[in-house]
Amino acid sequence: MSKETYSIPASPSGRFDFQRNAIDLFIANATAWGIPAEKLTAIAPKRTDYELKYAVTNNRSTQSPAATAARESAWGVLQPALSELYDHHVLNNDDISANDKEALHIHYLGSGGSTTSSAPTTTPIVTLAAEEISVLHPVFADSASPASHSKPANVAFCEINYKIDAPAPAIPAECPERANITRSHEAIVFSPEQRGKTVYGFARWVNRNGKFGPWSGLFTAIIP
Repeated sequence: MSKETYSIPASPSGRFDFQRNAIDLFIANATAWGIPAEKLTAIAPKRTDYELKYAVTNNRSTQSPAATAARESAWGVLQPALSELYDHHVLNNDDISANDKEALHIHYLGSGGSTTSSAPTTTPIVTLAAEEISVLHPVFADSASPASHSKPANVAFCEINYKIDAPAPAIPAECPERANITRSHEAIVFSPEQRGKTVYGFARWVNRNGKFGPWSGLFTAIIP
């Protein structure tokens, strides 16, 4: 039987939506899904702290490098608690419907069964939009339909491998950083020290069965 895994968005807004949706579903279905009440009680203050600090960075009038650092620190506390719930109570739980699994970003790891699909054959067209300090927003389209900012059918996310600062990488393997972008216009956050540096990146589609498409050409942007 194929094993299940899950993906957490890389961007601040994607992570915020992910944790809020997941925890709300955990609370609403705790009894049916066998999630211990004490686990939800323990994660509640971590969620509250993270959401308060996220709100500060999400307001242009209160954004600052210190606020971003505080948000990331709070996420570093909340994320392991979320992962513990997924790993021990949610993945491979037959009591969770297919629709709820999709809402929880759960998918099968590897291939097998009737839900398999072929590897993507097209490539993402990616631009990195600079709209706020220390943040770049990957905006993608598909090479087969460049006018639409959407993923091809059966694609789970756009995988971006990137490198900060020169020299420019010749191939994706020379990029040490990685982000999985599930929706166009999510965000990748950088540290204050990285402002003004060049980001070099390659992208490819990854489908719901974990199969990869071909890499795109190199794209670049300056960290604002």
